Amino acid sequence: MEDNRLNLQMQRRSFLKAGVALGSGLLIAGTLGTPAGASEPVRGGVLRVGLGSAGAKSSLNPFISTGDMDFAVAQSIYDRLTDFDPSGAIYNRLAEAFDHNAEGNVWKIRIRSGVVWHDETPFTAKDVVYSLQYILTPENKADAYTNLSPLMKASDVRALDETTVEISLARPYSLLPQVLGSKVMFLVKDGTKDFSNPIGTGPFRFSEWSQGQRVTLKRNESYRDAGKPYLDGIEFIAINDPTARMNALVADQVDVVAQLDGNLARIVEANPALALMRSQSAATTDHFMMVDQDPFKDVRVRQAFRLMIDREQLVSNALAGYGRIGNDLHCITDPDYASALPQRTHDPDKARALLKQAGYDNDLRVELYTSDAAPGMLASSTLIAQQAKKAGVTIDLSVVPPESYYSGPKFKKTPMCSSDWGQHTIESVFGQAYARGAYWNEPDWTNDAFDEWVSKARTTFDPALRKDYFFEAQKIIWEGGGYLIWGFRDILDAISTRVKGMVPSSQRNLGYYRFEDVSLEA
Repeated sequence: MEDNRLNLQMQRRSFLKAGVALGSGLLIAGTLGTPAGASEPVRGGVLRVGLGSAGAKSSLNPFISTGDMDFAVAQSIYDRLTDFDPSGAIYNRLAEAFDHNAEGNVWKIRIRSGVVWHDETPFTAKDVVYSLQYILTPENKADAYTNLSPLMKASDVRALDETTVEISLARPYSLLPQVLGSKVMFLVKDGTKDFSNPIGTGPFRFSEWSQGQRVTLKRNESYRDAGKPYLDGIEFIAINDPTARMNALVADQVDVVAQLDGNLARIVEANPALALMRSQSAATTDHFMMVDQDPFKDVRVRQAFRLMIDREQLVSNALAGYGRIGNDLHCITDPDYASALPQRTHDPDKARALLKQAGYDNDLRVELYTSDAAPGMLASSTLIAQQAKKAGVTIDLSVVPPESYYSGPKFKKTPMCSSDWGQHTIESVFGQAYARGAYWNEPDWTNDAFDEWVSKARTTFDPALRKDYFFEAQKIIWEGGGYLIWGFRDILDAISTRVKGMVPSSQRNLGYYRFEDVSLEA
């Protein structure tokens, strides 16, 4: 059967259509230094990175992420087959080319040659096969299991030779390169079972760690990009409180901090020794309603909560204006985002009427489990509780420290909780936040019609049809889903002006936690 070459350059162009607003949204404030390569970077030095979302359950297993610190470490140690550049465009990282048959249910992936692991052994197709099969083994509890398991079984992945992987899919699937670039699709060495001393192909090698507190990496001298990285190493330091992170930067205890609260951005802009790094993105600080618990079993209650919030005020106050309003859907920067759906507005009277229909007449009381674990999380929770009063709803905040928030016993056990998501493609977020049985399907929301539309979208190679199918799926979420997505936050970080070569990314903080181009001035 004749193969049709998937042209990833075409995919890049389709993603960049979404990046017209996105690309122009790579806003940079302050002095970030000359771009990498514009002048000879200074070699040496250890970059000290202050991060939140670290706790007692932090892990070095790249397939199980408990927060941004785990992810940032994995980004420096490991690679994926595909990835997304700062504007959100897909590109090949350790893959060289994708081919598929006419039906689109058999794919071949040619991988880069000449790449070596940190122990100097060659990276081969067998490593890719092992990584995908590890993800597809349910006992491993990999975050990406729900992304891949509807598409293939472990036995459907095989190595044809040292540089070619073949995947036989359960059905035609048009978005394989995109899903393999999602943040949970790292590649590990064939046979890896113990991640206490991780070995990857990334720019930095593991040195040591103290769980939930500190991880130290050193330069990978055999990195495939000659001369990089410039740094001798990186030290990731857990500082869960956002104000404490900022204070550590001002006191020169760290060189960069991630997930800056908007109310601290002005302090950075006023300090000549610091620079603000800002980019528009699809990152959200959102809330979710557990659809299997009262009162949110009733869709009218979920709809009422979406109407009782003032999105403009939330962006203005909780994000200090560093963001834009949301419409209860993820992935605003994806080309298939359902922008044609009407923007939901603030209507406490209609919210009150819906609640009355559901049997609540100024007497609904709900617990909201929250924290200061992400920019604007606690501030938005507090403000939502105030706004709810206009609809006759009392929201009681249950506030816990950031380091114990996502691993706490109340997460997903309380009727309403807070969360945050970085930038994702629609395909990626549907596989993680909306798939049946997925741990990060936080509201435990499912819908048969939604699943059918998503399946249609995934199996068509016609971009216009795929957009239509994804629109119908998102319409179902908009009408009755479990997420309350009131806004998209700008990604804000603060760095010392000594740090050069760091480029803002729409994907996640600190240039998607990429440090191979970063250098430190003396």
